[in-house]
Amino acid sequence: MKQYVKMFVSDFDGTLANNKSIVSEETINLLKKLEEIPILRLIATGRNLFSFKNLIKPDFPIDYLVFSSGIGIYDWKNKEIIQSNQINSKQTKKIYDYLVKEKYDFMVQLPVPNNHYFHHFSSANPSPDFLSRITYYETKGIKPIINCPENASQFVVICQKENGQLELISKKFPELKVVKATSPLDNKSIWIEILPPNISKASGIEFIRKLKKIELKNIITVGNDYYDLDMLNYSLKENSYLVENAPEEIKNGFKIIESNENEGVAKLLKRIYNSC
Repeated sequence: MKQYVKMFVSDFDGTLANNKSIVSEETINLLKKLEEIPILRLIATGRNLFSFKNLIKPDFPIDYLVFSSGIGIYDWKNKEIIQSNQINSKQTKKIYDYLVKEKYDFMVQLPVPNNHYFHHFSSANPSPDFLSRITYYETKGIKPIINCPENASQFVVICQKENGQLELISKKFPELKVVKATSPLDNKSIWIEILPPNISKASGIEFIRKLKKIELKNIITVGNDYYDLDMLNYSLKENSYLVENAPEEIKNGFKIIESNENEGVAKLLKRIYNSC
């Protein structure tokens, strides 16, 4: 069994992948080279496991996948889920009733491993991005669930603009993790994700760090959006990177690399490989 000393962690959409959700051959080859050192390779994404597997080949060169913003962890080589979390029934009902009362457009995801299935509720005038997400899953043969599930892996609230909804929802449910993300569908709408307590991309990385006995100082993270802040703040500042296409308001305090469209991560991987 390989003994890993270092870990490389990257977000997927808008970071490792280009705007068409494609990872370049150069990036793939560099990820393969990291295994020679060896450096543990991990993707931390907001995508659920079903969505990621439909996009990426089974032999993609990574070791672990932190999916659904930390709700689940997947051993990529052995093809098994090794960790999952969910919101209990009491909290699920409380969140659902509140979001319906406030007339939010939202989805309630089933627990892992079926968290690509969801029940949805919408106002009289749902946003195009909300409808696009429903359509996307229907084209994959995933039909929405009629009723709200008893337990949920997460809630996804979709807003055309963020007008204080994040703060309102965070204050309403302080016992849960509430994060903001830019929609991977239209790249402009805001998704507010309500997750189980203490769950984030960072919590998923910490699980793997302990599992592999890797020191925190040897972890490199790369992201592009609001919900990457947990993991970027988790790693040491000198090892935390944002791609140039990240929102300007979150760039302070992190190292900036070239955008996802200009092979920013590939160039960083090349530097890492050449320095080892």
